[in-house]
Amino acid sequence: MSQKQEKFAATIGFFDGVHRGHRHLLEQLNAVARDRGLKSMAVTFPEHPRQILQSDYRPRLLLAPDTKVAMLEQSGIDLCFPLHFTCELAAMDARCFMQDFLQRKLGVQTLLVGHDHHFGHDINSTFEDYLTIGRAIDMEVIKADALLFEGTPISSSRIRRCLSEGDVERAALMLGYRYTISGQVIHGLKNGRKMGFPTANLGPYCEFMQIPADGVYCAIAHVDGLTRPAMVNIGYRPTFEGKARTIEAHLLDFDGDIYFRELTLEFMSFIRPERRFDSPAQLAGQLEEDRRSVELMVKEMYI
Repeated sequence: MSQKQEKFAATIGFFDGVHRGHRHLLEQLNAVARDRGLKSMAVTFPEHPRQILQSDYRPRLLLAPDTKVAMLEQSGIDLCFPLHFTCELAAMDARCFMQDFLQRKLGVQTLLVGHDHHFGHDINSTFEDYLTIGRAIDMEVIKADALLFEGTPISSSRIRRCLSEGDVERAALMLGYRYTISGQVIHGLKNGRKMGFPTANLGPYCEFMQIPADGVYCAIAHVDGLTRPAMVNIGYRPTFEGKARTIEAHLLDFDGDIYFRELTLEFMSFIRPERRFDSPAQLAGQLEEDRRSVELMVKEMYI
């Protein structure tokens, strides 16, 4: 049976991070679809809409686009529909989008609207406006409940703020998983190796990803099927007068060759801010303390 012949209960969103709030919305969508004998569908955008409208906009994503779609497909919904955002789409008003695209092209019969979601070129449209349009075109429109964390709805922007402040633990509580970035291991200046702390330099990582605040972190590293605790430094290496921001990971109890392999880092907790030391020897002493901190943290957490 073709997609047009089927009838759907649908929701729309960018779904960056596919966080706990998103999964709460998708659970509501599945329940609504079951109650009405419909299929469930999430309509999402592979690229951030502002990238199309503002050529110089650089989003800070929580998930790479292909990872986001894969997580949506694994969420229990019947269909994830990636909708490429265009200037033509941006020019549509809400009624045109709901009737011509959702209803006629995709077969959407019931629309579940997220608590803070807007569509159509009029960003001032309210849920009541969508409800009115729905009645006019015979589409059921339902408002979804938000999932609260510390009294406020979970959102991708809240998670980004936590990461930008180095609070990877609160970010993980809202995401429902540890924040993760991946990249290829490249050659660095080998300053860490000279001090007894060889590091894997991550890059080039996705230029659109949200990178946590500068500092030292306890993390879990995955490479070539191996999982190791890691001490991660993000920043400019001020002790060595660094000019470019880097992400370097020291994998505990490991000294293998992983150059040009993909390294994935799960951030567990923040250890300390990055700072300049008077000498490499002084930095090495601090790194030894950081390593002990990572070892203690890992013992207390389930990997």
